Amino acid sequence: MTSESSTSVDDIMETASQWFARMDSGEGDQAAFEAWRTADPRHAAAFARIYASMRQMERLRGLADPEPVRVQVSAPLTTRRRLLQIGGAAAVVTVASLAGMALFILTSGRVEAATRVGERKTVVFPNGGEIELNTDSRAAWKINGDERTLWLKRGEVAVKVPVSGRGLELKAGPHAASLGPGEYIARLRDNSLDIISLAGTATVSQDGAPPLRVNAHQAAILIKGQERVRPVSTNDLDFLTGWRTDELVLNGQVLSEVVEEYNRYLDRKIIIANPELGAIQLGGRFTNRDPARLLAGLEVSFGIHVTQQDNTIILSR
Repeated sequence: MTSESSTSVDDIMETASQWFARMDSGEGDQAAFEAWRTADPRHAAAFARIYASMRQMERLRGLADPEPVRVQVSAPLTTRRRLLQIGGAAAVVTVASLAGMALFILTSGRVEAATRVGERKTVVFPNGGEIELNTDSRAAWKINGDERTLWLKRGEVAVKVPVSGRGLELKAGPHAASLGPGEYIARLRDNSLDIISLAGTATVSQDGAPPLRVNAHQAAILIKGQERVRPVSTNDLDFLTGWRTDELVLNGQVLSEVVEEYNRYLDRKIIIANPELGAIQLGGRFTNRDPARLLAGLEVSFGIHVTQQDNTIILSR
């Protein structure tokens, strides 16, 4: 192989990794990506190798479901994979050919983890920090040299930043926060980001607004154009952190809030048919995997009818 061809391959692989990072973060232009991918068969092959090596690295770290040793990227895929179609230039990559590429992704790209509905997953960082993903969540990170960034793309994570290390930059949509050594929970909703400090101090900012400090047992709610910090009671903490032990700990939360929380973990969603039922206050400790005991309590204690249909559970008078 000549030096010129070697450099050309390196350039293509570098560009492919950049496209992976853009498309993976949701910041890439689909039309521009397709134009680059179809311009040269080597582009599609390089992108297939980048994608497959990322998946292989996730399996080595225990972050992905088991897959066959041979990874073929050829069909339309869901969620992030939908952006990673290879089409007619699909490539088959073996584990042996991925050895060098995995290191390339580690140093030049992001590592990602995701959970399905009802699943929980913990990832330990090389520096001693870790993230724990709640149900139906997705996050990516890059911890390399001076860059220490966590992107929350969907759902909720608990983050531990080690005392011995530097802080971690959290990005979620238009929101950003600097997490100092400590422990935090971050939840991305449709239009807002909630950050709770269990220990440590976070600094949050968005759209050029003055930064806000979030100290231990405080929570920041970030909505575009609005930010506020509030104290978090012990009862609130029990409710907000119970998912880490697969529990729903209730201390006066209303039924509408409880149903919203339960539905995050269930494929079969709960629906409140009569709006006034949503104001009922509840207490107790339940598993967040199965609402059977809660539903039985609603029937016995409040006379609520529980109707189970194919895909829903309906609460009514």
